[in-house]
Amino acid sequence: MSGSFMKRMREETGWSDESLARLSQRLSYLLEAGIPLLDSLQLTSDHFARREKQQILHVLERLEAGAPLSVAFEQMKVPTLFLSLITAGEQHGQYASSFAFAARYYRRRAAWRHQVYQLISYPLLLLILSLVCLWFLLHMILPQISSMYSAMNLSLPPLTRWLLYAFSLIPSYAVSLAGVLILVLCTALIIHRKHQLVPLLLKLPVIRYWITLQYSHYFAMQAGLLLEAGISILEICRLFHQKAPWFLLRKVAAAVENELRHGFSLSHALGAHSCFTKEMVRYIELGEEGGRMGECLLFYSEQIEIHIKQQLEKAMRWLEPVILIGVGGIVFVVVLSFFLPVLQMMNEVK
Repeated sequence: MSGSFMKRMREETGWSDESLARLSQRLSYLLEAGIPLLDSLQLTSDHFARREKQQILHVLERLEAGAPLSVAFEQMKVPTLFLSLITAGEQHGQYASSFAFAARYYRRRAAWRHQVYQLISYPLLLLILSLVCLWFLLHMILPQISSMYSAMNLSLPPLTRWLLYAFSLIPSYAVSLAGVLILVLCTALIIHRKHQLVPLLLKLPVIRYWITLQYSHYFAMQAGLLLEAGISILEICRLFHQKAPWFLLRKVAAAVENELRHGFSLSHALGAHSCFTKEMVRYIELGEEGGRMGECLLFYSEQIEIHIKQQLEKAMRWLEPVILIGVGGIVFVVVLSFFLPVLQMMNEVK
């Protein structure tokens, strides 16, 4: 049973951004060269490892059985954004452009993630090592020093005494129990209450800012591609209602479609919802006035992608010194709480 479970887990492992970028790049190149989709998938599968190759071949089998490409790719455990781009390609019949867009998007995403990992990996490693040292001090060293001071009828330094008192208030199983409890609560909230989660987060200022950026980027990119392909805005809203990766966005798409049928403009319908940026609504207004809404949305998606990257880089630049300050504070406490009793004991012995 354990062998079959591990096999199933390997099969359900998602694709990395680098793999999705390579897959999309090769498919877009082959399709642009005029090679049929089935042959393109067959040729592309030869450039991947065994697990990924098997998944591509399964997609090929489903296509041969008559399934649409988006349905065939759903079994690969790829991100919903990737599936949405494929769905857009199905609507306008230009898979090459959709795969080219996906290749560019996931290549940038992979490069940015690599940059973030390089930026915070060393500070996080130092933080973990500092916490391990603090745990070792509290568990092993300070109790021994405390017993020695008790035998000598000496009083511990205030900092060391305070640490031992604070540590004595925490049961040995409390940290593990708290971690398991938080994990269970978060899992239950995400799985069983995911519909209520986003509206709750939209009430928090900082989190609302990032959610609106993510939703606006997704809507502008997808709607812009579909509009440029000649798909009507009503059909786009219907696709969002069926295929959008977030429940709130699907709900908003249904409400926007209903308002469009009552004669309201897209900018007016989207402006009533707080999950989109006002800047995107303004771009849509300009596109409606000039008859170039798809072009305006694609331009805005590029601009907001750059803006998101800049904001995240700024946040990472602040995160690194904050982590280092935390590491310094832990090291400072460890050093003082260990050496102060030792120095005091040496003075008493003299």
